[in-house]
Amino acid sequence: MKNIFLILLLGFGINALAQATDEPVDGEKQKMEALKIAFITEKLNLTSKEAEVFWPVFNRYDKEVKTIRKKERESARAYSQKTNSTEQEADKFLTEQLALKQQEVDLLKKFIPEFKKVLPLPKVARLLSLEQEFKMQLLHKLKDRRGPKR
Repeated sequence: MKNIFLILLLGFGINALAQATDEPVDGEKQKMEALKIAFITEKLNLTSKEAEVFWPVFNRYDKEVKTIRKKERESARAYSQKTNSTEQEADKFLTEQLALKQQEVDLLKKFIPEFKKVLPLPKVARLLSLEQEFKMQLLHKLKDRRGPKR
């Protein structure tokens, strides 16, 4: 029964994610997102009722945070391509990065009350560490797949 629930939840989550993004999700991204949905669902031990109200809120948050992080990467990429940056360019880069980090914090401040409306407080608190935990798990799996260093 639990497996059926997870499969249905994954389908719902993937569908909601696909609808939440403007760009088409390729196979690899879709697989990663499905893994992330399953990971969060399992770690938070979401009930079907909680999942139904949580995922639309989370998908809005996730879409906005991805936009901010994309800007961070673009800014960092542009700066790293400069071989000799001036003091002004370095200052501008640092200011941009700090502003983007602040946007991410502000976004979290905006969404925590929304998460509190749909999940119990301990689950909201746990949610904050799950993305990093998921990334670490993926890195370990990737490292294991590559095998030992030669």
